[in-house]
Amino acid sequence: MDSLAVKIPEIKFSSDANEIPWENAVVWTIMPRLGPRVYEWLEKEHIRSVSWTNGIVSILPEKDSVLSDKCLCIVLPAVFTWIGKNVNVG
Repeated sequence: MDSLAVKIPEIKFSSDANEIPWENAVVWTIMPRLGPRVYEWLEKEHIRSVSWTNGIVSILPEKDSVLSDKCLCIVLPAVFTWIGKNVNVG
C-alpha cells in the first residue's frame, strides 16, 4: 500500500470507517487495486490550518507538532477529502 502513514506515523489509517474521528480530523481515502477502501487521517492537534482551491487540499502542520520538523505543508488531491468541523480552516 502506498501510504503517507508508512513514513509519517502521525497519519493514521484504517479500512473501518467507524475508527475515524470524523469531526476532529482531515480524512482522505485511497482505493487499492485489491481489497477494501483505505482511509487515512491526520487529527486536529497536528493541524494549524487547512485550505483548498482548485481540487487541491493543503494542510499546514501545527508549530508544536512533530510534523512541523518534517514538512511545511501536506498537499492532497481533493477527490475524497473530509475536513472535520472542529479543524481550523483558513
